[in-house]
Amino acid sequence: MLTYQNPVRRGMYPDPSIVRVEDTFYMVNSTFEYYPGVALARSKDLINWEELPGIATKPEQADLRHSKSNEGIFAATIRYHEGHFYVVTTNFAEFKTFILKGTLVGDQIKWEDSRVEVDVPGIDPDLFFEDGRTYLQFTGYIDDKGTKAIRQVEINLSTGKILDGPKILTYGTGGRDVEGPHILKKDGNYYLLVAEGGTGQGHMITIFKGPSVWGPFEDEPGVNPLFTNRDRAEMSLQNVGHSDLFTDARGNWWLTCLATRPAAVGFSQITNIGRESLLYPVTWDGTWPKIYNGRPEETVDLSNYPKHAELLPTHQESSHFEDNFEKGLANGWLTLRDGLGDDLIVANNQLVLHGRTISLAELGTPTFLGLRQAEHHESLTLTLDPDQSDLSTGSLGLMTVINVDHYAGVMLEQANDGGVDVYRDQQVADIKVHRLMGHLAGLPRTLTVTSTNATKVYEAVLGEQKVSFEVAAINLSNEALAALNTGDLQGPYVTNGATMVLDSVVRNPLGEENDG
Repeated sequence: MLTYQNPVRRGMYPDPSIVRVEDTFYMVNSTFEYYPGVALARSKDLINWEELPGIATKPEQADLRHSKSNEGIFAATIRYHEGHFYVVTTNFAEFKTFILKGTLVGDQIKWEDSRVEVDVPGIDPDLFFEDGRTYLQFTGYIDDKGTKAIRQVEINLSTGKILDGPKILTYGTGGRDVEGPHILKKDGNYYLLVAEGGTGQGHMITIFKGPSVWGPFEDEPGVNPLFTNRDRAEMSLQNVGHSDLFTDARGNWWLTCLATRPAAVGFSQITNIGRESLLYPVTWDGTWPKIYNGRPEETVDLSNYPKHAELLPTHQESSHFEDNFEKGLANGWLTLRDGLGDDLIVANNQLVLHGRTISLAELGTPTFLGLRQAEHHESLTLTLDPDQSDLSTGSLGLMTVINVDHYAGVMLEQANDGGVDVYRDQQVADIKVHRLMGHLAGLPRTLTVTSTNATKVYEAVLGEQKVSFEVAAINLSNEALAALNTGDLQGPYVTNGATMVLDSVVRNPLGEENDG
C-alpha cells in the first residue's frame, strides 16, 4: 500500500501525541469532560489503531466529576523512559498539571492510581528526558495583557518538585495562542515544536532550534510556518496544528497533528466530527524537517517515501464499529465526567442501562453512553431488546451530544394506551424542544441516527411502523459553538428509572456523496 487516508484516527481525537516502544506505537488524545480521561490507542503500522482502555479512571488520577463542557482533560503527551510510560496532562476542571505513570504488563499498560502534580500555571505540558534530568514544557499567560509564552521547568520526576524555572523558551512567531510544545533532540540540536494561531482557521505548526534544552530557541527566514492550511480555504483539511514528531523502528521520521474536515452546507463550512488525528512522513534534508510536500492533504502518497512505505499495511480499516457485548463493553465508549457504576451492566451478551435522574442539561453524569461520530455520512443503530427494556418510569432513546447546552435525539415514553410515544428532544442554547413526533404500538426494535453534511435523521422502527424526523446538523457543530474543543458523541440515553437493554450497536460509514 503506497497511499493512505487522513485522518488515521477519525472522530474526536484531538491533540495527538505518539511514542514508540520497540515496534509498537502508542497515541494519546484529549478527552475534555468525557470519561475515561485521556484516550489511548496502539498500532504496529501507524495507520490502523486499536483503541485501548482510557487512562484516567479514578478521581485520584483526574477528577472530572465537576467538569464543565470543554474543561476536563486538555492536551496530553505520552513518553517512555527507563521502562515506564509517562503521560503528562492538565485537568482544566481542577487546573492541575500532573503525570501518570504506567508499566507494560503483558500486552496491556497498568497505570498507577496516584499522580505526581507539578505546580505550573498553564496547559499543554510536555516531557523531555536527558542525562538523568526531567524537563517539563507548558504554555500559559505570563501577564494580565493576554500574552502567552512557552515556558520550561526542570522537575523531580518522582515528586513533581520544580528544581529550576520556569523560564520562557519562546513567544512563537507572532501567532496568537502559542501552545502545544514538544522538545526533541537530533544531531546535537534541540528542536521546539509548537502550535500557533488558535485551534481554528489560523492554526499552524511552527518550529525553533537551540543549542541546549534551555535554548535560546530561534528559527530562520522561510522555515515557519512549518505546516499549515491557514491560507488555503479550498483544502478539505482545516485548522491544522498541534503536532508531535517521532521515529519508527527503521529511523524514519513522522509527524502527527490535528485537523478538522469541514463539511459544505450551502456556502457554510461546519464540523460535527470535531478535531481528528493525522499522520505525515517527514524528511530531514538539512537542519530543518520537511513535512510531506508542505501541504496537509487527506490522501497521502508515499511513492516518493519508499522507506516510510515499508511500514504501511496492506489495507486501511474503515471507521466501522460494532459492539455485540460478547466480551464486555468495547473500548471507545465514553460517558460524561464519571463512570456509570451499577447503572451499566454487561451480561449475557447484552448491555443494560438504568436511567438516572440527572439529565444531559446538568453538569453531572447522566445515563448517556456515547461513541464519537467518525464520518460526515454515517449511521448509528441501536438494536433493543423490547421484552427486557422497561419504560414504566422515565424515558430512553438515542441522543447526539456536543455539550451541556446543545444536543438532539429521539426519546421514547410510555403512552397512556400502553404503546410508546416518540419525541424529538433537543436543546439549542436556551431553546428546548420536547415535541411528540409519533406513536408506536410498543418499544421499537431499532433506533437509528443517520448523519449527513446538513442533517441528522432519527428513526424509531417497530416492524412496519416507523417514526422519523430531521434536525439541522449545524446546531450540533463546532461553528455554532465558536470553535468548541469537542465533537459529536452519539449513543443511548436513559432517564428516571427506565431500563434500556441493547443487543448490539453498529456504526457504519455511508460514503461521502455531497448533499450540501
